Amino acid sequence: MKKTTFFVAAGVLVVLSLWLHREFARGTFDPVERRFAGWLGANTGTAAALPPLVVVLYDEESSALAGAERLALLDGALFARAAAKLGAAAAGVEGLSGNPSRMLEAAGRMLLFGGFDVSSPPDIGWTPCDGLFDRRWPELAGLVGPSSARFGRGFFTPPTGSAGPRRIPFVARNSDRPVPSFLALAWAAGQGMRPSGIKATPGRVEGRGRFVPLDSEGAVSFFAQDAARIMTMNEFLVAAEKFEREGGSSPFRGCVVVLCRATPDVARLASGGTALTPAELWAQSWQALRQGRFFVVPGWWYPLLVAFAALALCAGPARRGWGAACGAGAAAFLVYLLAALGAFATYGLLLPFVPSTATLVAGLFLGRFLAQGKESAAS
Repeated sequence: MKKTTFFVAAGVLVVLSLWLHREFARGTFDPVERRFAGWLGANTGTAAALPPLVVVLYDEESSALAGAERLALLDGALFARAAAKLGAAAAGVEGLSGNPSRMLEAAGRMLLFGGFDVSSPPDIGWTPCDGLFDRRWPELAGLVGPSSARFGRGFFTPPTGSAGPRRIPFVARNSDRPVPSFLALAWAAGQGMRPSGIKATPGRVEGRGRFVPLDSEGAVSFFAQDAARIMTMNEFLVAAEKFEREGGSSPFRGCVVVLCRATPDVARLASGGTALTPAELWAQSWQALRQGRFFVVPGWWYPLLVAFAALALCAGPARRGWGAACGAGAAAFLVYLLAALGAFATYGLLLPFVPSTATLVAGLFLGRFLAQGKESAAS
């Protein structure tokens, strides 16, 4: 291959690879990439076997049952008592300030955790976790509080992005201590771990032999899929009273239940609307976490790596005939699948399917096109 032809082919493949990866980030290939991420999760043993999640939305009607005008400690105690009655594995509450002692008493032995807005630190302070922090992680306002074996306090943030991989912060830092998110505390509680069982390091969060991959900013990506079960606190309290009165099998046994502040959108639950509250957006990450579909996306180097692999196919076997091109393509596809499985299992790294395979195929066809053009010119 002449130098001019080589550099033109390299430029075409690099531009194509970069464009395909941009479309991946924009969500163009979501249906395919979602299935590929599910296949990787199913074949790498990264699923965490977590229990189902139930989101309980707090609204004014629920508040009236407790004789309060806002989410207060008594509401948290009522919620914890109902969750314990129904046999939940763990319970979390978002935005409950003050000392949670009444909630802990009402919960009995059930694991509890709390979440707070990043700009509104808890009165008692954030609950730190073991490990090392990365200075690129976002820093939380406020102070770190005492570690508690019964109640962890993390930051609550819904995911960002409406198409393509969604992204949600999993850990942050406060001074020189790592701090888990509300989602990280839910992940730990779902495995029966105390907050002290979480270990955060640059690149991953570990606990009970499982890990969640982290990008350089302490966040993780996923594809939105099945939503969690959503109900109001009033419905949840009624279900607890009915179960206590009538017995039978609890529909919440073994679940993780989370009490979150409702927005005015809560009214659409009764009318079958589709608008999502911040709590529901947050809950979308749970199913991906359960099935081991959390991942990080490779940086700028990966599109270039794929482009140069396609260039090698273009300049080599693709120029020797269709038989050699097909054989090299099959081998390249197998190598890509093995690399994707290894990267996902070891580092939680998702090597995008469509951009990778499309660029490799383009390299084969480009090589055949150049070879046939040269043969036509020679004849």
